[in-house]
Amino acid sequence: MQNTTMLTLWFTSGGLVLTPRTGSNNPHGSSGQLFRRICKSKMSGMPKPPCPKFISLEDGEFTTKSTSNGFKFRLVSYNILAQVYVKSSYFPHSPSSCLKWKARSQAILMEFKNLSADFLCIQELDEYNSFYKSNMESLGYSSLYIQRTGQKRDGCGIFYRSSSAELILMEEIHYNDLVNGIDYENVPTEIESNNTLDVDRREEASGKDSTKANSHGDQGDPNDPCVRLKRDCVGLLMAFKLRDPSNHLIVVANTHIYWDPNWADVKLAQVKYLRRRVSQFKEIVSNKFCSTPSVIIAGDFNSTPGDEVYIISQTPSPLCKESKIHV
Repeated sequence: MQNTTMLTLWFTSGGLVLTPRTGSNNPHGSSGQLFRRICKSKMSGMPKPPCPKFISLEDGEFTTKSTSNGFKFRLVSYNILAQVYVKSSYFPHSPSSCLKWKARSQAILMEFKNLSADFLCIQELDEYNSFYKSNMESLGYSSLYIQRTGQKRDGCGIFYRSSSAELILMEEIHYNDLVNGIDYENVPTEIESNNTLDVDRREEASGKDSTKANSHGDQGDPNDPCVRLKRDCVGLLMAFKLRDPSNHLIVVANTHIYWDPNWADVKLAQVKYLRRRVSQFKEIVSNKFCSTPSVIIAGDFNSTPGDEVYIISQTPSPLCKESKIHV
């Protein structure tokens, strides 16, 4: 990024944070001990949940040093878990009162406020019009939102501080558009139907809500590439002019790639399509505003290091040679 700072990356259970947060190591403050007693008394027979590891990349390959007069900003990518997918059976260590929308909505809003980000790339965002849009506006954020197609109730959103950046262009990404590009005489190798499981086994293996699991079986034969690619996943592309003396342009992409670990071919097809769309969007911005933007791609890619999605994401695309996807 030219004359800007690529801030420290932190991987957390909630998402990717490009600026480290400060504060106490105990998120519960003085009530932490009480919280543990409640969990112990209600869940005494349950194994303890795994403790997430925090990895600092401050001096790693993803950090870029800025010039002294560079414009600094903070960008956060966060999968907040849509309320429609919240079930107590999936979160046995969480008090049921904390899973209710009234409590969760206020907790998430407070988290957004405390992050003090200039850009928030949110996945599994629901209740946008009824809650988040107006509440985030009161905190100084403008936003755009795209809801998943079909019967899905969540989507992706980008919130940005109007004081930090001006929106100049946007596009939506619908991965169902991949269906229109299928060549049935020569189906791409990444659109294969191997390693599939039945719906019940997939739901059990993934621990996901049945609404997600049933998305495999309700739309037809998964061996049909047309059906296989129609996963109702979406993304957003937004171009901004930073409110700094250089008026530098940036492209911010936010997306949520399909979740099923056994459908890696679909994930790969979606990420390839994402890269192509980002490259095309960057070129459009460059030509329209006579300036080459920097590119930040954020999202939940449902992948880990070593996966094909991760590997291809670390390879620069032809039109965005300096850009990589941070998974």
